[in-house]
Amino acid sequence: MQKTSLCLPEIELNDYLSGVLSPEKKTEIENHLKDCSGCLEKLVFAYQAVGEFNKTKKEGVNFMKSAWKKNAWLFGAIIAFALSFFVPRYFVQLLVATILMGAKWIFESINARILIMIYDAWKKGGEKEATKILKTLNDRINL
Repeated sequence: MQKTSLCLPEIELNDYLSGVLSPEKKTEIENHLKDCSGCLEKLVFAYQAVGEFNKTKKEGVNFMKSAWKKNAWLFGAIIAFALSFFVPRYFVQLLVATILMGAKWIFESINARILIMIYDAWKKGGEKEATKILKTLNDRINL
């Protein structure tokens, strides 16, 4: 994710998520998001963070408990990696387990799923299909 001089400032992305922009500015930002994976990633991350905050606030869920469930694969990978040095007999097996659990953690994240979905849509139908995904994401943000 490399930021360029053409990238949008975070305040504009925030206004976009909040839905307080004029239709012209909204269209300008959407056109930029079509071509800038860095800004799209920042937007998806912000959307996910706000959603998680609202979810924990609404449900009264203990944040640490929620974080543990979400990152169980990451914690497992860390434990397997540490054990690989303390149990040399199973070094390779524990490293393989570390890689598998790390990959599982990465691909279960919402960001990865959304970006894969946008990429698949773009691959199948070009910019038109990717725009549909962005529009759907935008509609869900504005709910």
